[in-house]
Amino acid sequence: MHEEEQPNLQAAITSAWDRGAADYDRLPRHGVLHDDERTAWRRLVAAILGDATHSDMPHLEVLDVGTGTGTLALTAAELGHDVIGVDLSERMILAAKRRSIETGLAVDWRIGDAQDPPVPAASLDAVVSRHLAWTLTDPVAAARAWRTRLRPGGLAAVIDGIYPRESAAQRLLSSGAARLVAARGHESRDEHEYPAEVEARLPLLHQTSTDAIVAVLRQAGFERIMVRRLGEIDRVEQGHQSFAQRSADRWRRYLAVGRAPRFAP
Repeated sequence: MHEEEQPNLQAAITSAWDRGAADYDRLPRHGVLHDDERTAWRRLVAAILGDATHSDMPHLEVLDVGTGTGTLALTAAELGHDVIGVDLSERMILAAKRRSIETGLAVDWRIGDAQDPPVPAASLDAVVSRHLAWTLTDPVAAARAWRTRLRPGGLAAVIDGIYPRESAAQRLLSSGAARLVAARGHESRDEHEYPAEVEARLPLLHQTSTDAIVAVLRQAGFERIMVRRLGEIDRVEQGHQSFAQRSADRWRRYLAVGRAPRFAP
């Protein structure tokens, strides 16, 4: 990509999230809409970071990159961690601030680029993200930037999704269900609306496996990389969908984690 193209590309992406900020938390599988979903997400974040409300657990310095409306940041703060939430979309940050006020949870909200977060080097214990990886124009450069912000041995945790390959029968069912959901006026898209020229610049868009995110973390210098599917989150969220919505929804979440090296190479 030519350097002069990057600002225009990033502006188009930011504009899409600004437009979607008002409705984001009302969308199934985007917002956390039900008590069982909140429980499942809290359990997941506690498994990643630990529950610092217990006296024997450390309070971590956590950065939530591409925080959006603040789901991960607020959950981490609820668990007793010190959290910074960064997003380029001012409207997303405003929505996150409103949620922070409503819940009484303290988060340091900042306008900034997830690919170059406004945080000093070697100042964090963990960098987390939710629904961000697919929208990065240069995921390796972003992951390298996260690694530089981490202290030695610090954790990166990426939550995103893939579209696993389907049999011909499954594809037929999914496409038919998607048409039915669209005809009924329900939200049928899995991604926010981007122009085609923007989608063409997103290396992790519509991945069918987690191989790509593993490669990104490895190229960025992370160690001890592990990936697992988030079946509980999928089951709980899809439990609130109709049969047609579940059949149309091919997206499956994963968690990918890696550690910054403890010693310089």
